[in-house]
Amino acid sequence: MKHGSKSDYLFYGGKGSIIINFLMKLFFLIVIFSSILFCDDRLYLEKADIMKNRTVNDESIQYISGNVIFSKGSLTMKCQNGTHNQNSGIATLVDSVSSIQNNRHLTCDTLIFISKEDKIITYGNPHLWDQNYELFADTIIVYTKNDSGIALGSVILEQKGQTIKSDRLEYKKSNIDTTISYSAIGNVSIIDSSRLAVCGRANYNRSKEITSLELNPKISEGKQIISGEKIILSYENEILKNLLIPDQAHVQTVSLGFQKRIVDSTSFLDSAEFFDDLSGAFLSGFFENGELDSMRLEGMSTTLYHIFEDSVYQGNNKTSGDTIIINFKNKETNSIKVIGGAEGTFSPDTLGSTLKEPIVYSANRINYRLPEKETDLEGYAKIKHDGTDLESGYINVDWETDILNALPKPDSPDLFEPINPIIIERGKDPMSGTKMTYNLKTKKGRVVKGGTKADDGYYTGSEIRNETRKTVFIKNSTYTTCELDTPHFHFESTKMKIVQNDVVIARPIILHLAQIPIIGVPFGIFPHRGGQRHSGWIMPTYGESKSRGQYLDGLGFYWAPSQFWDSKITTSFGDRQGLLFRMNNRYHLRYKFSGSLYLRSQQFLVNSKNISDLSNSRKAALNIRWAHKQNMRNSQSLNANVTYSSSGDYNKKYGITQSERMNQKAISNLSYSKRWPKSKNSISTNLYSNQDLLINEKIDTASSYYIKPTRSGSQLNIINKTLPNFSFRHGQSNLFPTTAKTKNWYNNINWNYGLTFTNKDRDFYESEKITVDDTTSFYQWKENKINEQNSVWSHSSSINAPQKLFKYISINPSLSIRSVWVDKYFNGIWNDTTFSFSKKQIEGFKARTTGSFSINANTKLYGILPVPIGPLKVIRHTASPSIGYSYTPDFSKPVFNQDLGYFEIKKDSLGNRILFDKFSGTLAGSTPKSENKSMNFSLNNIFQAKILKNEEEKKIDLLTWRLSTSYNFAADSMNLSNLRSSIRSKIAGKLNLDISMTHDFYKYVQGAGRISDYNKNDKGLIVPRLTSARFSTGFRFSGKRWTNETINETDVDSTEEDNDLLNPGLNDRSTLTNNSVKKGNLWNTNVSLSYSISAYNPEKINKTFWINTTSAFQVTKNWKVSYRARFNMIERDLVNHSFSIYRDLHCWELSLNWTPGGMGQGINLRINVKSPTLRDLKYEKKGGLYSRSPF
Repeated sequence: MKHGSKSDYLFYGGKGSIIINFLMKLFFLIVIFSSILFCDDRLYLEKADIMKNRTVNDESIQYISGNVIFSKGSLTMKCQNGTHNQNSGIATLVDSVSSIQNNRHLTCDTLIFISKEDKIITYGNPHLWDQNYELFADTIIVYTKNDSGIALGSVILEQKGQTIKSDRLEYKKSNIDTTISYSAIGNVSIIDSSRLAVCGRANYNRSKEITSLELNPKISEGKQIISGEKIILSYENEILKNLLIPDQAHVQTVSLGFQKRIVDSTSFLDSAEFFDDLSGAFLSGFFENGELDSMRLEGMSTTLYHIFEDSVYQGNNKTSGDTIIINFKNKETNSIKVIGGAEGTFSPDTLGSTLKEPIVYSANRINYRLPEKETDLEGYAKIKHDGTDLESGYINVDWETDILNALPKPDSPDLFEPINPIIIERGKDPMSGTKMTYNLKTKKGRVVKGGTKADDGYYTGSEIRNETRKTVFIKNSTYTTCELDTPHFHFESTKMKIVQNDVVIARPIILHLAQIPIIGVPFGIFPHRGGQRHSGWIMPTYGESKSRGQYLDGLGFYWAPSQFWDSKITTSFGDRQGLLFRMNNRYHLRYKFSGSLYLRSQQFLVNSKNISDLSNSRKAALNIRWAHKQNMRNSQSLNANVTYSSSGDYNKKYGITQSERMNQKAISNLSYSKRWPKSKNSISTNLYSNQDLLINEKIDTASSYYIKPTRSGSQLNIINKTLPNFSFRHGQSNLFPTTAKTKNWYNNINWNYGLTFTNKDRDFYESEKITVDDTTSFYQWKENKINEQNSVWSHSSSINAPQKLFKYISINPSLSIRSVWVDKYFNGIWNDTTFSFSKKQIEGFKARTTGSFSINANTKLYGILPVPIGPLKVIRHTASPSIGYSYTPDFSKPVFNQDLGYFEIKKDSLGNRILFDKFSGTLAGSTPKSENKSMNFSLNNIFQAKILKNEEEKKIDLLTWRLSTSYNFAADSMNLSNLRSSIRSKIAGKLNLDISMTHDFYKYVQGAGRISDYNKNDKGLIVPRLTSARFSTGFRFSGKRWTNETINETDVDSTEEDNDLLNPGLNDRSTLTNNSVKKGNLWNTNVSLSYSISAYNPEKINKTFWINTTSAFQVTKNWKVSYRARFNMIERDLVNHSFSIYRDLHCWELSLNWTPGGMGQGINLRINVKSPTLRDLKYEKKGGLYSRSPF
């Protein structure tokens, strides 16, 4: 045997063999340990009936079939066929595929297992389940290592009694138990025993027991649907505990019942479905044992709730507020609380509910107690229903009885401000009390310790109740028009009945002054119409005077049957004067027509002071006035004023003012007009009558009104009638109209035309000369009246062409033509002896045409004078000169060499022309026979100042000065007309100054009168002489009071008599201004002065100087004294004056009006209640003129 080397020795023999054996054992142990340690990380094919190896793409693939079993750790997979790639660790299992891992089972048609990722992908009816859940989907991906996965397509998860469906679901097994947390996406629905939730995404956290629903989430439970931007569900021990919607919360609940319907007059109940609604910004729900216990809605919350009674629909209730809390019991709504700005509306079903009108309500807090069918409104509670408003601190509504109970505040300890109940019904005044009960159905109510206001009166009572909508009963009542808590006067009654919009009846009734009973009557009646017109008796005024004796004034009745017309009938009686009856009917239809018919009949004693002689010794008079105004369609109008009076004595004897006493004409007219605005055409027609009521006295020589004739042929009109007066007018229009922006001169030529037809019928008296003998004669009025009838057609037209000359001068030439046609005219019969014409009336047609021409030019000149004095900066002068020429021919001479034939001309013995106008005395009027060629001059000056006040420029007018005159070239002498001038100014904005003057350029010679020589001074300069002037001004003085006592500026003396003291004394008293003292002033005085001078004849200068003063003194807050006077300063005579004293007695007033002398002499003392309702509660004493007037 051959021995080897040392190395060989070491390897094979000796100690080397020991090392080799050790290494082999170590390797075997490592292999065994590794196989034990890493056996779970490998996929093992544990069993297969058939296994074949094939190489595909250079990889070895095992094809297996028949009871195939794979395993990896705790995972076991089974199938009938499959493949296994040992290199990639991917196995594909088909046919009867199943797997199990830690009690988690999986079945499907195809399974792909990726060993390196511990990932299972299943296809074909995959089904994954554990003892707590089951999962179905089109595809399920399972991560076996951490027990999670993804399900795709038609996903169904069943877990803990819930079924979750979605398009995709990601899950992970919980650490708590075998249930899973998940995130479902796409068409998510979660179904449990009683609820269905749908959304776009749902997340369930098993450890926190929270489900979050997002993307249009909705939860349906029974008839209820909950939705919002996001819904969060919290569970406790798998039982729903809370629900939260952070935004756009909305809850809808279906209500089923029956609704009353009527078809063809047949009533029946039909099934109906309604949706209760709840919405707000934030919602939180609370559950007990999985059932909804309460719900809280915050942020602009609203709720709509439908109400049923015995399953029949009654109406819906819509409520809103800051917060709404709903409590549930036995799955039904138990109560609803609305907190903060709570308001709502109950809208009844008009057929099913006993209520027919909606109820609108509001309060700080509203509590609906549904089982009790009651509602509590707490804090500033308000309810409006069918024209009735109720306000109170607390209101309870019992919906079963429809009864409201109102108290100042609820019994709860909440710090709501107490508010006494106040109820306001439509057409009625407010009613208040300490407690109030009201029935919504019957409209009946009761108020304890109540009070109300009607018109300007105040009612109180220990108990107020309404029997019907129109009738109110008051127990232990008071009535007054004084608003004080302790009134100055009042009426007391144990029983009072108020009929709305009609009357108040009380019995018995006792008048108290200052809480002291004065007088009692069995019953009293007061008007109660809330400011509306109402029928009723008019209480009379009793008095006594020397002229009338004992009298009653104003007893009558006012009748207002409708809103379109009314009638007032009154009578007055004086046992030494007679009887007066008045009736005034008014009618009015808005936007159509209005008018009045007034009738007055009087029966006054004549030559007797005993009323028993009225049937035998009386003078009767009748006065009728009708006024009508009507606006019709298409620019048409109709107006009528008709007056008839059988005598003029009444105004003369009993008129309060001079204007009434001097108004002795009965004037009537009826007019109709129609316009066509587009064509500028219009027509109008008028019927007119003017009757002199004093004509019989004017021709009676024994009367103080007799007018003595001074010549033969004088006339006094009895009645003058125009039947009719018809006119047509075409307004100014362009002769050559154009729409171009740039117009030619002829486009400014304008024309107009007018046509008038007048037919007059006149009755008159004519004077005649009575010759007694050769030396004695006189004139008198003929006994028989004369009738005259005339008619005339009048055509008028003018044409003018305003133009601009040199841009600054305006010129306007104008031509006017007038043609008249008459049916009667006169021919002159010449008397050669007297050299005069007598006239003879000719029946027949006659025409006359006249005309005139004028041209005017004017411009404006401006000048500025800087005057930097204080705030005054500049004075501006605007001068507007105007010059014009006018020409009117002499129509007694040929015009354009043509004799017009309007005159008959003869000459007297001296060769002077004697003219006879054929149209004089007709309706055409006299024919112009004086040629006029006049040049007119005028100058208008305006002076204005610009001042700087508070750094702001302001323009004020200083004065205006106008001058005008003319020169007639056709006049034989004295061609210049008078120079007329006027100056007007308002000094300091308060003092009005008005000066007007007339100057004559020609001399006035005593005995010869005005001559043709100019009036010149010593230097030969023409100096116009003053012939007339008038100066007038007015100003106001006032004095401040010396205390801080406040005067009510709006207090007006309602009893003050406006005496006629202005101007000549013929003004209507109703037009006079109120002269009350302004707030803060102690007194004020208005003074107006008028001075005039007439110096046409320098030797006989006439002057007038009038001063009118009105002074008012606010002596105290309640006392006012005024004085009016008119002075003739030339005669130094007090023409007229009057005093008035007024005392404000709070709810009463006292007035004294006294005119010491003159035509209006008289005195009137009156104390009365201010209120118009009780204006007949007064004391009055009259004398003089006031006592003579029946009113």
